[in-house]
Amino acid sequence: MRLSKTLLTSLAAAVIAAAFASPAAAQQLPYGGWTGTMTPPGGEPITVSYEVGELDGALAIVMRAIMVQEVIPFHDIRVEGDALTFWWEPGVRVDCRLERTTTGSYEGPCSAAGDSAAGRLTMVPPVGGQE
Repeated sequence: MRLSKTLLTSLAAAVIAAAFASPAAAQQLPYGGWTGTMTPPGGEPITVSYEVGELDGALAIVMRAIMVQEVIPFHDIRVEGDALTFWWEPGVRVDCRLERTTTGSYEGPCSAAGDSAAGRLTMVPPVGGQE
């Protein structure tokens, strides 16, 4: 079977588009209200909620804790493979690297630069929002 030049060009364009679409798809998390905990270094877990969505075409996450009145935005959010990285600023910059679990949640350490003590965040997706 001989394929026309137009069909071959279309197939090549589709393969290239699929290859470039994968990283964008990897940046997605289920949108909506997530739950979880924030554990400060040496402290007890605090129940928090997260809102995952989009702002200006980019992935956006904000965190709310019962004991903190303000909304805490996350910055430079990246989803690469099973890792979710970002930073936030509760007075000092705190960098986080959360790993995806088998249940679709994310868990991992967060620490300030030069600080050997790490806190921990967990993020549990909304029911029905697991990928």
